[in-house]
Amino acid sequence: MAIDCMHELRRQRERWDQIAIKFPDLFPAASTQYYREREIELLGRTVEPLNGKRVLKLDLWNEAVNTRILHWMSAAGATCHGLDVSHVTASRAKAGTNGFTVIQADMRHVPFRDRSFDLVYTIGTLEHIEEYREALREIFRVLKPGGLIIAGVPYKWDPFLRPVLVSLLDAVGKYPYSPEKSFGQREFAQIVKSVGYRVKEQTGLLAFPGLIRLMELFLLRRKVKWPGLFSLLLTPFGRLEARYAWYRAKGYLLFVVAEKPA
Repeated sequence: MAIDCMHELRRQRERWDQIAIKFPDLFPAASTQYYREREIELLGRTVEPLNGKRVLKLDLWNEAVNTRILHWMSAAGATCHGLDVSHVTASRAKAGTNGFTVIQADMRHVPFRDRSFDLVYTIGTLEHIEEYREALREIFRVLKPGGLIIAGVPYKWDPFLRPVLVSLLDAVGKYPYSPEKSFGQREFAQIVKSVGYRVKEQTGLLAFPGLIRLMELFLLRRKVKWPGLFSLLLTPFGRLEARYAWYRAKGYLLFVVAEKPA
């Protein structure tokens, strides 16, 4: 059994290495900046000032090629650590570090002592592994009593039908992040509670048509950049997300903010 687990971990690491080694930097994209702004708003609403807090982020895809949110958290005064199973992703994240520590490791076996962190932040990661409960238990272990987990996964009932689009792309071999599980709001909250967390809030992120993001990234990978057009397309959705909690809750990423009981 242990040998099988090692082989599976090696297979996953190699697959994500292959994806990361040729993936373009998405940070300049208008949809990436939208994504980053929504993450910053989420952290501002749910976490006290980050200055002085110990933060762990799982994984480092955003730091390697996307929103660079851990760079922002570090600049806000947090002591940050980031973990990723992929050597290439970790290396790309490390190349752009701004005062945080990068570790190559598996989120199902977090290499930190019990009660090490005030906040664990994971976005778009748990859905890619079957053992997401095991990962949630590891996060629980390394959180301090009273510490927070902010976890984001794809929302099964996204009104813009992103899970359907993902399934179609996956069926024709055009979705690089497969496998990817989506969750309902109640379903994910119950999973988090079953580990021992106390759920404080459920919310969402990225409540806009996923096709806009996919179109921009399709063009970006072909070195075609139209940030002005995509920024214009995203503006009304950003205003709705910033203003209305009910609208945020319909985003393609479903978030749970939960506390480890003191």
